Amino acid sequence: MLAGSPLSQSFNLSGFIGGGTLGCNWQAGAWVFGIGGDGSATNKSGQAPSAVLTIGSSAGPLIVNQANQFEMQERWLVTARGRLGLTNFWWFGDKTLLYVTGGAAWAKIDSTLAVIGNPIATGVFQSDTRTGWTVGGGLEYALGYGWSAKSEFLYVDFGNWTTFTGCAGVAPGCPSGGPTSLNVNLKDYIWRAGLNYKFW
Repeated sequence: MLAGSPLSQSFNLSGFIGGGTLGCNWQAGAWVFGIGGDGSATNKSGQAPSAVLTIGSSAGPLIVNQANQFEMQERWLVTARGRLGLTNFWWFGDKTLLYVTGGAAWAKIDSTLAVIGNPIATGVFQSDTRTGWTVGGGLEYALGYGWSAKSEFLYVDFGNWTTFTGCAGVAPGCPSGGPTSLNVNLKDYIWRAGLNYKFW
């Protein structure tokens, strides 16, 4: 708290994502119903000056230490989703599938707080595995011989959680003079393209 108000900071994560998917579809007329899951490795990361409270002097007020850096990295992402699609939609032919999708999501998220210029407290690291939800949509086109190309967008929400909970107080590896718990809210906006192969 600073003058009765919580401190906050926001920043963007950016990077690449790559992986594989497995699922099945059922078609009834122009409608396609499907279920599937996918797993991806990511290198998304971002950082900003941390909202860590430090003592300015023995009698001074609490201030934000702009020298400290907070970094978040997303290591992997897994989703399990349902899919509802439509072929022969408007000007699209029977080789094109327009679909919406949604379900559950899981991710491993690493958080690091680098405490700069302090020989006692050098930083804090914690890895969290989060469960969230996802919705999105995409377009898939049949190329022939069992292959199809797709492009899709996903919105993923992992909600709020508290990290750095393993750092109980000021000590080596813990922030000096400040709170050791940090509330985080993470949302992903993912665009990806890929190839699918139909086994039967």
